[in-house]
Amino acid sequence: MKKYLAGLMLALMLVGCSDPRLDASSEEAFEASLEKVVADMDDNERQLFTEALMIVMLTGITRDDVAAAQSGNMDELSSPFDHLDGLTADDVIERAGEIREAQAR
Repeated sequence: MKKYLAGLMLALMLVGCSDPRLDASSEEAFEASLEKVVADMDDNERQLFTEALMIVMLTGITRDDVAAAQSGNMDELSSPFDHLDGLTADDVIERAGEIREAQAR
């Protein structure tokens, strides 16, 4: 029983120490989680993250989104945040690097 409790406490400590993640469940949740993600960043880190975030968000725009916007069907647009759900700042920067690399080919 003590081993079980010790393992549970260790797991809870590790979860509490993890990097903040983006929450794309709603626009409000995304904005709140974004503030947590950038809270401890210096100016250089924040700029790198912001550029990476824009790359990843813009890459998530589909042809269907463009068509819906052109026809005025704004309700049919997909959320630009969905594919960011659960990502850390490092995940976003890594994904942006992958996108840049794929576009360079």
